[in-house]
Amino acid sequence: MSQTRSSVAVGSFVIVGLLLLVLGIGLLGGGNLFADDLEYTLIFDGSVSGLSVGAPVVFRGVPLGAVTNIQLQANPRDGSVSIPVGIRINEGAINDARSGGKLPEEERIKMLAQLVQRGLRARLQLQSLITGQYRIELDFYPDSLARFRSVDPATEIPTLPSPIDQLQRNLSALPLKELATSFQGTLQRLSDILASPDIDRGITQFANTFEEANKLLVASRETQRLVNQTMNNLSQASAVASTELPRALEALTQAMDGFTAVAHSTQALVGRDSPAVNELRRLLREATAAMRSLRALADTLERNPESLLRGRSGGQR
Repeated sequence: MSQTRSSVAVGSFVIVGLLLLVLGIGLLGGGNLFADDLEYTLIFDGSVSGLSVGAPVVFRGVPLGAVTNIQLQANPRDGSVSIPVGIRINEGAINDARSGGKLPEEERIKMLAQLVQRGLRARLQLQSLITGQYRIELDFYPDSLARFRSVDPATEIPTLPSPIDQLQRNLSALPLKELATSFQGTLQRLSDILASPDIDRGITQFANTFEEANKLLVASRETQRLVNQTMNNLSQASAVASTELPRALEALTQAMDGFTAVAHSTQALVGRDSPAVNELRRLLREATAAMRSLRALADTLERNPESLLRGRSGGQR
């Protein structure tokens, strides 16, 4: 009886232990022991410092899975070194847009292959500035070249250098030594120029030029004031002229009308056939005849002075 109880107790202990083992494996596996997740490989050439197993895998900020392993792989042929990183994409991370439910494994594999053809790439992204931890970021880079280097390209997602790697490569490509030498030479030349006495003379000349420019500015402002005052005076004179000029023109018009009337009257008075002109012509003829008679008398007296006493000889007969 006691032996039977002992066997039951041992059996129960074994069963409980197996259940705890399965539960522990499930917990240690993050609840993905029996999940239908997809495994992919990412191969990086640069440093993956800050990336650890369990680091999140995101697509535009949406969690998709986690990093499962990080390895170091050497190529004996060319001596190159690469770092394969295994990731797991959770079964429920990608749903069907039509039904909202989970996609079958074949559909998810096919869909990820299409996304890779459209430019889906993976790269390291800084997760926290404080801890310096990195995560895997998936996004579309359609202009980038897809490089497959694993044994099974169907389970590989091409990678791109992280922004820090690109910065390091750009910095390493710069001729820093030559730039430093050139910069040092530039500083030396600048120091020599600043120590030159020409700088003091140049500063003095600049100060004088600035002072002259200031005087010129003041003079230009005074000139502008005078011009404005002159324009105001001209404006006032124009206003007066616009008022008085019509009056003067009206008076001039009246004077010209009067002069025209006088001219007409004078023309009527001294015209060629007017009575005054005819009378004047008659008087002039008579005066001319009288002058001729006086001249004849003067000639006679000059030749015969005694004729004034004797009279004309024709008168005696």
